[in-house]
Amino acid sequence: MKKFRFKEPESLKGIIQKITSTKMLKGGLKKVFLKKMWQNVMGENVSKYTENIYLKNSILYLKINSSTLKQELSFGKEKIIANFNKEIGSDKIQKIIFI
Repeated sequence: MKKFRFKEPESLKGIIQKITSTKMLKGGLKKVFLKKMWQNVMGENVSKYTENIYLKNSILYLKINSSTLKQELSFGKEKIIANFNKEIGSDKIQKIIFI
């Protein structure tokens, strides 16, 4: 029976990137990451009313269950974008659309 060995050591980061590089897994992790960041930025109460969240072409799409909350959040879009970008550490979010 042959023993399998790596010829060169590989970093843990590289191994994790290979595992998460599949499209389905990558999308799932991104969604979990976005939900967690949204909860950190907006708090538990607002995140309760958030049904769906996804990012496409630097636009953050949010499905909010409460029309009143959706209206209130739309007044502070710029501040929400700034806080969300600060939380993730980049200027990836350019626009927010409430669905």
